[in-house]
Amino acid sequence: MRDVAKKEIEQGIVHHRKIINVSSTSGQKGTPGQANYSSAKAGVIGLTKVVAKEWGQFNINANSVAFGFIDTRLTRPKEEGLIVNGEAAGIPEKVRNMLINSIPQKRVGSGREAAASILFLASPLSNYVNGQVLSVNGGSLT
Repeated sequence: MRDVAKKEIEQGIVHHRKIINVSSTSGQKGTPGQANYSSAKAGVIGLTKVVAKEWGQFNINANSVAFGFIDTRLTRPKEEGLIVNGEAAGIPEKVRNMLINSIPQKRVGSGREAAASILFLASPLSNYVNGQVLSVNGGSLT
């Protein structure tokens, strides 16, 4: 990506390329009991920022989306009985409701809303957005 961009710049061509990494709000704030997940997602954010600084001169935009509580099979109520790798998956209903109530919008985000944030960063609307972490979390500050 970088080599092609260098050649284009030499020819006076400006073509923005986008790198969009997927992180998590756990990588921004940490989540108890998820040291491995939180540290991995924080690493994604660090990588995003370094690539943005190093490759921005080549019109390569690097950004991350940090998802909060998004509706997936793993965030649905545990009581629905989903089994993944032989174990019950999901979040206990009581804990799930407590988490939802901590979100200012009082709901989980949809897959469509998560995808829309990536679409924005992939579009020309974000050509001057570089090295950022877009938190997609319903306004949650915790």
